[in-house]
Amino acid sequence: MDDPQNIPDPDPPEESVDPGAGLEPVPPAELIAAGVPLPGPPENRLTPITSQEDATARKRSFRHNLFLLLSLTLSAFILTSWILVRIDAPFGIFSTGPQEIVRAQLRALDRGELRPAYDMFSPRYRGQVSFDTWHELFVTHWRMFHADVVRAETPAISGPGVTLEIYLHGADDKDYRARFTLIRTDGRWWIDDVHWTQEPDARDFSRT
Repeated sequence: MDDPQNIPDPDPPEESVDPGAGLEPVPPAELIAAGVPLPGPPENRLTPITSQEDATARKRSFRHNLFLLLSLTLSAFILTSWILVRIDAPFGIFSTGPQEIVRAQLRALDRGELRPAYDMFSPRYRGQVSFDTWHELFVTHWRMFHADVVRAETPAISGPGVTLEIYLHGADDKDYRARFTLIRTDGRWWIDDVHWTQEPDARDFSRT
């Protein structure tokens, strides 16, 4: 019979071997900041470095597109200003009345806008010269009509209308003088007649 005094004591309870016991959970955000990949599909395992690179790429693309837009806008503004200055400068910025109509037609001719330019003629002129005839004249002498305005004379009253002389330098490197006759009917000015003549070359006089 066993001695009661020799009965072994029961085994002490084993301690937990859970390595995470007693540690506070780490938030996912801190894991991401530390570069620790999160569980889940690969597309969800983004690190701050990848996000920062995407943001930098988007900013770079935005700056590039903005710079391109500004460059195109500036180029269009410069081109428009250059075209307007070629025609408007000799007339003055605030010219109105018959000068405005002549300036508008010369601008349309310089751009090749033939129908708008033709519609600035008076009904009488259009009744005598058809658009097809006038179009053929423009095509034949396009270098003359595609010209820079050098200067404009002061409008002179001529009977019921106004006469205006314009001096131009054509694309063919020749000088021209255009005499416009304008009339006012139906509350607006019309080009009732126009004659283009080539100016004598100053070099021809020096040789005589």
